[in-house]
Amino acid sequence: MSYWRDRARSVIAELTRDLPADAPLEQRRKALWGKGHAAHGGTSWGRKMWGKEVRKYLSSHGDSYARGTTTPINWPADIHFPFREGSDG
Repeated sequence: MSYWRDRARSVIAELTRDLPADAPLEQRRKALWGKGHAAHGGTSWGRKMWGKEVRKYLSSHGDSYARGTTTPINWPADIHFPFREGSDG
């Protein structure tokens, strides 16, 4: 496991330690928002790991946007995707 991933996880655990178990998602986001510099120190790889670990943490607490389960786009019938020929999408 990477150093940056471990560091991000420990900072997330520290920032959310005092939250109650039934804390709403908005409160969890607020606890993490803008506080990643302690984890990533401004490095590009550290920022990447911070983002991944925050999304993973939020998705484990019910954030469907962080999980990537957003509503699919309904494309109009006149838009053609040649790479999707024969598929259901």
